[in-house]
Amino acid sequence: MLTILIVDDEKLERNGIKFLLQREKEEFRILEAANGKDALGVLMSDSVDILFSDVKMPYMSGLELSSQARELCPGLEIVIFSGYNDFSYAKEALRYGVVDYVLKPVDPEEFHKTLERVISHISVRREEEAQQTRQEDYLRKYFFINYLYTGNENELQNLEKLFKGGRDDLNLCSRMILAGASGGFFETEEEHFIGNLKEQFHRDMAYINLNSNESLFLFGEKYTDYRQLARKLYEFFRQQYDCECYLAVSAPIETVTQIPGEFRKLETLLEEQFYQPGQHVLVSGENGNGPEAGTEDLELMERISREIRQKDVIHLRQDFGRLEHKYRDSRQFSEMYVKFVFSSILKEIYEQLSPGDEKALSKKVDRLYRCRKIQDVIDIVSGGVSEFEASMNERKGGLREEIAKVKTYIRHHYSEKNIGAEELAGMVYLSPGYLSAVFKEETGVTLNRYIREVRMEKARELLEGTNMKIAQIAKEVGFSNSSYFCRSFREFFGNSPESCRKGKMTDEESAPVI
Repeated sequence: MLTILIVDDEKLERNGIKFLLQREKEEFRILEAANGKDALGVLMSDSVDILFSDVKMPYMSGLELSSQARELCPGLEIVIFSGYNDFSYAKEALRYGVVDYVLKPVDPEEFHKTLERVISHISVRREEEAQQTRQEDYLRKYFFINYLYTGNENELQNLEKLFKGGRDDLNLCSRMILAGASGGFFETEEEHFIGNLKEQFHRDMAYINLNSNESLFLFGEKYTDYRQLARKLYEFFRQQYDCECYLAVSAPIETVTQIPGEFRKLETLLEEQFYQPGQHVLVSGENGNGPEAGTEDLELMERISREIRQKDVIHLRQDFGRLEHKYRDSRQFSEMYVKFVFSSILKEIYEQLSPGDEKALSKKVDRLYRCRKIQDVIDIVSGGVSEFEASMNERKGGLREEIAKVKTYIRHHYSEKNIGAEELAGMVYLSPGYLSAVFKEETGVTLNRYIREVRMEKARELLEGTNMKIAQIAKEVGFSNSSYFCRSFREFFGNSPESCRKGKMTDEESAPVI
């Protein structure tokens, strides 16, 4: 609803304008002032869209009012009323930001046309401002995401230019929470949950969508219990949308330059979901917060056994470290029990390294049971883990073949909506967590990021080389929601699909490389 301020020293004249406004189809909020001085007081205390002012008034003329009102409210639409004898005076007021004038006595039809023109000006200006705001928002996300993944100083400098406070504004980020889901949740539900989220949590947060299965939340509050906040986010997604999200909470952030490094830690932390399916909140930099802190031996041993079978040396070393830490300084376990636990791991390792070589395994186990100190037991099994790691590193070329197979599969099946780590891992007989880890090590990007890059590059090819409709292209590259596709495209390339089709993308905008 537009707000209109009517300024005239004659109440009868003000009532006449109010009457004409009430005849219009639109509804207006109408304010009044008897002179220019009072009008300035209203403008300083209230938001006004249109100012109707008489030319001749006591204390301050309509011309003076227009000049001061324009300085006070640059976007204000000003219309002057004047008698026929004051026509030249009213025309002169156009130099002071007056957009139109109406002769007295006011003709209803002329007034209606003038009002329509003014409202049209407001609509056009607001749409231009909204478009500018949207463009700036897309560019902020474009440069931020590039900086997030690359840590490139040039991207940070470009980002600074889009904030009034420059780097000071960017340094306001205190924490990040990376949310991971499955089934393209952030594509299908994004438009619904953002508003609900802000209503329910009543706090300022920036939301950055990274791909259909991952989104990043940024917060400015320093003294919030972010573990508790992440738990509330998890409950929100679970109860409202039946979505089992996993949330990784960053360590405190002092400056924007820490963000890329902290984000990489969050990505690594989020990969733990494959190994800790019951733990939905993980906090960076905190030890003993996952289920392993209270995990029974059997659960931890089962994980280690699975990691050995799946040749997941990355998580094997992590879990073995947890087991070592648990038993090295503890006095509550018997010597035979500890030897049994560690000999079981040794057996699993040598069954993979030298299947059928019972003699070699027997020597190792016999040596372990002769140990007098727990550290000697740990050293023997740690040596076995190291042998296993070395053996797996020798066949790194084989893993490269698996990664190449996964990349080829993605390039041929990018249109499949639910393509993800679990499906791809099953195809190459690796665990999802291990595949995610070695894929990132080999390519420098996560699986989700790589899938998005492939889809975006293919979308650009189709936009530049075919006449397919944008909605068809969105579906062709694995998006069920065309509006989400358009936003993702702009955030990835910094420009719209329409501009890409018209050939307006610059070399910088087309820079992302797979």
